Amino acid sequence: MNKKAFWMIALCACMPILPAAAQATWKLVWSEEFNTDGPYNRNVWEAEQGFVRNHEAQWYQEDNARQEGGCLVIEAKKERRANPSYKKEGRRDWRSEREFIEYTSSSLTTRRSFSFLYGRLEVRAKIPTSGGAWPAIWLLGKDMPWPSCGEIDVMEYYRIKDVPHILANAAWGNNQQYSAVWNSKAIPFSHFTDKDPKWAEKFHVWRMDWNSEAIKIYLDDELLNDIPLSQTVNGSIGQHLNPFMRPQYLLLNLAIGGDNGGKIDNEALPMKYEIDYVRVYQQDGMQTFNGTGQAQAARRNRSRIRTTARDSIILSDPCILADSATQTYYMTGTGGMLYTSKDLNQWTGPYQVAETDPDSWMGRRPQIWAAELHQYKGKYYYFATFTNEAIKIDTVRGNIIPRRASHILVSDKPEGPYRPMADATYLPATQPTLDGTFWVDTDGKPYMIYCGEWLQNWNGTMEKIQLKPDLSGSVGQGKLLFRASDSPWSREIEDGKVRRSKVTDGPYLFRTGTGRLGMIWTSWIEDIYTQGVAYSESGTLDGPWTQEPQPITPPNFGHGMLFRAFDGNWLMSVHSHKNVNGRYIRVPHLFEVDLSGDKLKIGKMVEGDRKR
Repeated sequence: MNKKAFWMIALCACMPILPAAAQATWKLVWSEEFNTDGPYNRNVWEAEQGFVRNHEAQWYQEDNARQEGGCLVIEAKKERRANPSYKKEGRRDWRSEREFIEYTSSSLTTRRSFSFLYGRLEVRAKIPTSGGAWPAIWLLGKDMPWPSCGEIDVMEYYRIKDVPHILANAAWGNNQQYSAVWNSKAIPFSHFTDKDPKWAEKFHVWRMDWNSEAIKIYLDDELLNDIPLSQTVNGSIGQHLNPFMRPQYLLLNLAIGGDNGGKIDNEALPMKYEIDYVRVYQQDGMQTFNGTGQAQAARRNRSRIRTTARDSIILSDPCILADSATQTYYMTGTGGMLYTSKDLNQWTGPYQVAETDPDSWMGRRPQIWAAELHQYKGKYYYFATFTNEAIKIDTVRGNIIPRRASHILVSDKPEGPYRPMADATYLPATQPTLDGTFWVDTDGKPYMIYCGEWLQNWNGTMEKIQLKPDLSGSVGQGKLLFRASDSPWSREIEDGKVRRSKVTDGPYLFRTGTGRLGMIWTSWIEDIYTQGVAYSESGTLDGPWTQEPQPITPPNFGHGMLFRAFDGNWLMSVHSHKNVNGRYIRVPHLFEVDLSGDKLKIGKMVEGDRKR
């Protein structure tokens, strides 16, 4: 019996079934079976294009992948043609200095169609093992740049010092840009071929079991690596978040040569990487996100999204909109996700609500930071910072500055989805900006207030720019309001000396009971995130701005915003860092606020309801 016939019978008329060991606890939520010969499903799989990573020899293109014989076949070929990215002169890198393409292959991802948070992944595949082959089954997050987004290598095969190995790895970020912390297990290929000399001629099952405690990677039920999530917390660049507590999407690719593939055996080409199926199982409470309209998919699957106490949520830069029309609180922040609540204690979610344009400057995989929700003239607006690491706009003191800017999305409903408006940009492409917030000044005009990033100007700024009446774009140029060094309370230690801090972060505007215009904003006291306040002497955004001498929150609380609860009381939403069982995370908190007088006064912390 041939392979396809055998699996057609086992699959019961093409319907996937759970392994016997999983039937009691796992439910199949997504699969690709590849049972029809012809093109692969382009609604599911997106092909990467060009020279992509790791100095690899192949040019990725969609033509090298197809469905055949009950499998997805990714084929690496030797073929020579002109490199469309080639640059003869000017600034070049490894992608553009190659005049010719010598090899082609395919890399397919589900980035725009499917991602999931926790579950069991099973992939049955037969891998090429000739010289230069570098097949992989892996996952990435999309909220941050690599490696802070997290990488899980369920399978890699390549040669280490010319000795073939199969690897099972995970990577996350540290305190240096593009530098990873690895938990890697490299098993010599002979470990498998000693038990079965024909191992490479057969299909095998790779499995990942992933929950909030650990990632476990198996090959034919043999445990290859057990990765505790207590150890996988990003460093400062990754905001001390755990990337493996966020959704990840799938990648299947066959690379050739490059940093790890080694010397290419041209006689072995073309090489075929054959994938029989890809299946994801989950238990109750685990989450999947389907389709390019992930927000709609998340709403269709609300029964699978759990309700969580506020003090158990991990979220940076929390912003809460109290929507009177729905009598619902909506909380968002870094990551493009949304939670909903009726009482500020128990929150349902997260749902993904930000939908960006992959053809815009943001690209296909923007980071999303410090999102805020604002209601204005019958619409709901999503102010957020978007970063495209693929675009470099400057280099200052050795730091590469990526394209990063505050931008605004819009929706008719508070729950989204939030989508781009008319203008492609709001702020200059050559300036990294972040943490945009909203204010209507005394002239009746809407404005965005944002930070100019200190990594470029070396003394962070607070600036304003006028917005169009419908917030669909900006008008004119930005104007400086104040600089980080104007603050008497923020400071850092540099070269053994105490200096004024360079960082401006998280502005939010308010008026006191006497009509005084104030702005809360965040910086650092040495290594402690802290929030201060400034007041405008003119009562308008133009200031001048006077900084209060002392911070207004306790140490380790920052990036705040203000909202009025449905009972009429003012509250401040902030986040703090804390260590939980060795994990360094950010958690949202609420403080009581008194705005009745001439100055903002912070009251006691609002304790969360710990009921489950």
